[in-house]
Amino acid sequence: MIRKKEVILQEKTKELYTHVKTYLDDMDNLSDTSDFTVDNIEKMWGALEDNAKQIIREINEDMISAANEKELVKVKKKNMPKKE
Repeated sequence: MIRKKEVILQEKTKELYTHVKTYLDDMDNLSDTSDFTVDNIEKMWGALEDNAKQIIREINEDMISAANEKELVKVKKKNMPKKE
């Protein structure tokens, strides 16, 4: 029912990996400095969380766009009450 599912999976996994790697690298670099504070850790964590949420939103948008519309309409019609 979902076209291009594997393409979406590969693209979004790559994006998420990039954000997580950047977060870990930045955290590792920060850990060797006096800026390694709870406040800075929370800011970086928040940015990673925001990026992950955005990717999840994009996944949902991509999946809906790639859905087989004929199949969705068929399911919707099947679930609608019949007119008398």
